[in-house]
Amino acid sequence: MKPQVVTWTLNKLLADDAIISADSGTIATWAARYIDIRGDRQFSLSGTLATMANGLPYSIGAAIAYPNRQVVCIVGDGGLSMLMAELATLAKYNLNVKVIVIKNDVLGMIKWEQIVLEGNPQFGVQLQPINFSCVARDCGIAGFRLEDPKQAESVLREAILHPGPALVEAVVDPNEPPMPGRVNTEQALHFAEALARGQKDAMKIISTVLKDKVREVI
Repeated sequence: MKPQVVTWTLNKLLADDAIISADSGTIATWAARYIDIRGDRQFSLSGTLATMANGLPYSIGAAIAYPNRQVVCIVGDGGLSMLMAELATLAKYNLNVKVIVIKNDVLGMIKWEQIVLEGNPQFGVQLQPINFSCVARDCGIAGFRLEDPKQAESVLREAILHPGPALVEAVVDPNEPPMPGRVNTEQALHFAEALARGQKDAMKIISTVLKDKVREVI
């Protein structure tokens, strides 16, 4: 499943006064591109601080300050791995926060920076896989797992309508690059260098980029 599916679908289900927070990295990319700020919605991320794992603490604060508003955080598996204990905080105080975990078992932004900025294959960014939906349930909150894009709306809707805290573990394609609006020559050269130097799943990445470009033309 493409990560874009998760935030695009989530956007349709959010209330007009929802408070949304996002982690740094590729998570910020998918959230910013597909979450519309309409009505009285509020959106927060760490900005140029690029702080990892900020999304869940931001949401905890929002839920305490505005207990009657919908609060959703979009987080990465790398960030949530650092602050999983806060899931127990949600359960302890029954905070109505919906946690959407974009899971690809990799530190996404670091991976793509290594490729595009340095021209090197990814190094040291692979994460230990964690079943976050099981962890959520063990902490005392509802846990859902989403792998099929056809089920995205039904799973996300069920989680959002659940009374009390809930977590959705959305398993996505780790080879989906957060392409910038315009790719410059240096970025393109570094991208090619990294693939030539042995980047993991190089052919899958090339296939994804080519498909995206074809969609743009169509």
